[in-house]
Amino acid sequence: MAEFRPFRFATGSFTMTRDGLLADASKAEALGYDAFFAADHLFDSLAPIPMLTAVAEHTRMRLATYVLCNEFHHPVIMAKDAATLDVLSGGRLELGLGGGYIPAEFTMAGIPFEAGAVRFERLAEATQIAKLAFEGSTFSFDGTHYQVREYTPYPRPVQQPRPPLLLGGGGRRLLAFAAAHADIVSVIPASAPAGGVRVTQLTLKSLKDKVTFIRDSAGPRAADLEVNILIVQATVTADRKAAAAAFLARLAAQPGIFALDGELTLDEALNSPYLAFGTEAQIAEHLQRVREETGASYVTVFPHLADSFGPVVSRLANS
Repeated sequence: MAEFRPFRFATGSFTMTRDGLLADASKAEALGYDAFFAADHLFDSLAPIPMLTAVAEHTRMRLATYVLCNEFHHPVIMAKDAATLDVLSGGRLELGLGGGYIPAEFTMAGIPFEAGAVRFERLAEATQIAKLAFEGSTFSFDGTHYQVREYTPYPRPVQQPRPPLLLGGGGRRLLAFAAAHADIVSVIPASAPAGGVRVTQLTLKSLKDKVTFIRDSAGPRAADLEVNILIVQATVTADRKAAAAAFLARLAAQPGIFALDGELTLDEALNSPYLAFGTEAQIAEHLQRVREETGASYVTVFPHLADSFGPVVSRLANS
């Protein structure tokens, strides 16, 4: 029998008050979630590092940035903030980094929304700078976008050689970079050029193809990589087919965050690693099948789904 990494589950909070945040964190810990995440947006969310510092004082969960937008943070300052959080939490940080993807945020802040290739180049350089900073030795860096001169980083993170680094995406360029540099690879559906998550990328086949590409790209590192997926929709119900059909009907009428770049069949929706329909037992079995076929063992759940997903977390704990 093939051996798989044990399941881990993460959720977070989009509340804007201290009491609400700590209540969400305490509830997540009681439900059995392993990690608590903070997003990084200029609207509708608390700043991630201060937010997770507060959570660190009230829970024992791991703390994840999911993910910091590189364009909002200079990498030297980001690395110092991250190392400080790792110190203050006793070594519980998981550092997720990304290039940003919502043009409106950049426009509001007066930050240029560069082409995807440029944002990728900047993210790649920032990742290298962060790794050097976590090592603790004086270093310089001469990149196209960032230059660092004889910087001695303080503090050193508790976790050595560094806090686990999460990178990922839906396209091959980002996934290949993650395969070479990350500890955790988050595999998400690719976005359409005009924005929105491609519905054709929600399929199990899509995830399997991407994981194969990641492992081929990683070479000897492949066995050390943890694969993360995000549950974007979940319905606990006794009739999973009806729930999936209702989701597809809503999708056709009001796509929301999705881009209708093709058809998603009922069977594809039922087998999607990013969707979950059925009883708690059926959803648990579904995630076990996904892990068996892709190796994905780290599951992030949107905050509004955390309560209903709790019994699934309990079923799969330590398995």
